[in-house]
Amino acid sequence: MEPTILVIDDDELLLGFLQEILTKEGYKVHAFNSPVDGTEFLKKSAVDLVISDVKMNEMTGDEVLAFTKEHRPETGVILITGFGNINHAVRALHKGAFDYITKPFKAKEILFRVGRFFDEDVEDMPARKPASGKPTSKEPVKEDAVSPTTKESVPVNAFIGQDPQIQRLMKILPQIAKNMAPVLIQGESGTGKEVFANQVHEHSNRANAEYVKINCANLPSELVESTLFGHVKGAFTGAVSDRKGAFDAAQGGTLLLDEITEIDINVQAKLLRVLQENEFYRVGSQKPIKADVRIVATSNRNIAEAIGDKMFREDLYYRLNVFPIEVPPLRQRKSDIPLLAQHFVNMYSERYGIEPKELSDEMLDFLMNQEWRGNVRELNNKIHRGVILAQDSEEIKPEHIDNNLFSSVDDNLNKELNGGGMAEQDLPLMPIEEMELQLIQKALEHTQGNQKKAAKLLGISDRTIRNKLKNLDED
Repeated sequence: MEPTILVIDDDELLLGFLQEILTKEGYKVHAFNSPVDGTEFLKKSAVDLVISDVKMNEMTGDEVLAFTKEHRPETGVILITGFGNINHAVRALHKGAFDYITKPFKAKEILFRVGRFFDEDVEDMPARKPASGKPTSKEPVKEDAVSPTTKESVPVNAFIGQDPQIQRLMKILPQIAKNMAPVLIQGESGTGKEVFANQVHEHSNRANAEYVKINCANLPSELVESTLFGHVKGAFTGAVSDRKGAFDAAQGGTLLLDEITEIDINVQAKLLRVLQENEFYRVGSQKPIKADVRIVATSNRNIAEAIGDKMFREDLYYRLNVFPIEVPPLRQRKSDIPLLAQHFVNMYSERYGIEPKELSDEMLDFLMNQEWRGNVRELNNKIHRGVILAQDSEEIKPEHIDNNLFSSVDDNLNKELNGGGMAEQDLPLMPIEEMELQLIQKALEHTQGNQKKAAKLLGISDRTIRNKLKNLDED
């Protein structure tokens, strides 16, 4: 019999998404939008793995974890958490959770973690046996989903653009892709660095092998080394079994280290060794493991400044900088805005099952005159909003994305991040602590959950942000 998974999430859209992708991969899935019903099922029926959201109304993910460990200690648990709850997730690992995944996530990410649970127990041991007693062996994941909705036929990872700067990048792409040399992709946040990295993998000789992505900025410091290289049982508190890391998962394929300048300086030395010696060590082990992995790294920081501030190793920079790629900001390639906007219109129209719409002339003028501080990512989000709000219209117009309901929020955030503050008449009366948390939340949204960047925007330390979020979780 196939391995069994119990999925618990009170978000029915996400629940259906998880049930669909896991079932397609050959797992037997029991899905509950009520954690009470889910745990009642678990009490009566053995399953191999529980996947549970952290924040639910009837029960928390912590309570689901505790219930599972009490009634089904042999069953693994993977928790789903928001980006603001990373510290909470780390504590859950110490309480016995096998892994956690942060929202939003793609199908490959959750399938990678589930596959690791079933296939990875301990090196040189057979695959984990499901509740049925039959071992499972999974094929590498080939398909990718972008959200808990309809899967798109539009190529999500296409690098869109006719601007001469983009055309030069695409012209050199095949030469960059078909070799083993590291690639360092630089550019502002939201410019499409990760999209270009994906193209490097897709055009390489490793396109049919694994493509593993690690967001270095969101890795808790105590888990960075273990996440990258894995660890052996007993290497540290909570290391209850051997666990492979990203380099293991990417063997024969490509490893994307997103925002590599955020990695701890001590771990950077170990990355340098991998690039020099093509081998690595798991945490707590003295046994070298050969690394057949192509490294692609991205950064939105000024690397020269990071090196000058002793935050990034100069020798690692030169090792990575075989192919230095600079992705231009959207304001420097405005001729691509109509092309990109229509691509996003088609993509979201297909996702929601509606007829593609035209962009009005006023809309195109509006888009061309924006600053686009958030680059292509910001344009993507605005068009997403426009497609949803223009469902009853034949055209997408400026009022569909520049709606007063949202623009005031956007404007206030821009004022706060620019140091201007809110207008006095807009300043709400609330406790200082609550206002601090709101500012932190907005800054985290603006930086896609990157605590270090959010701290820099707010002029505070990232430790302060972690402490504030920790106190919020404990409350």
